[in-house]
Amino acid sequence: MQNRIADSIAAALGDTLARLGSVKEDVDQQLRAAVSNALDRLDIVTREDFDIQQDLVARLGARLAALEERVARLEGEQTGEATPSAPSAAD
Repeated sequence: MQNRIADSIAAALGDTLARLGSVKEDVDQQLRAAVSNALDRLDIVTREDFDIQQDLVARLGARLAALEERVARLEGEQTGEATPSAPSAAD
C-alpha cells in the first residue's frame, strides 16, 4: 500500500516537473522574443557595426586633416605666403 502511494506521488511529481520543463522553455522563448522586440525598437547596433563605424570615422578624420593641410598649403602658395610644413627627415 505504501509503495503504491509513494509510486503515485513520485509519478505525480515527475509529471509536474515535466510540465514545468516545457513551461520553462515556453517562458524562455517568449522572454527572448520580448527582449528582441524591445531592442529592435531601441534601434541598437551590434558591437561589430559600431567598431566598423568608429574605424571609418577615424579614417575620415585623418583624411580631412590631410585635406585641410593641403588646402592651407595651396592657399599659401597662391598668396605667396610661406606656410609651416611638417619637419622633413633631414631636420
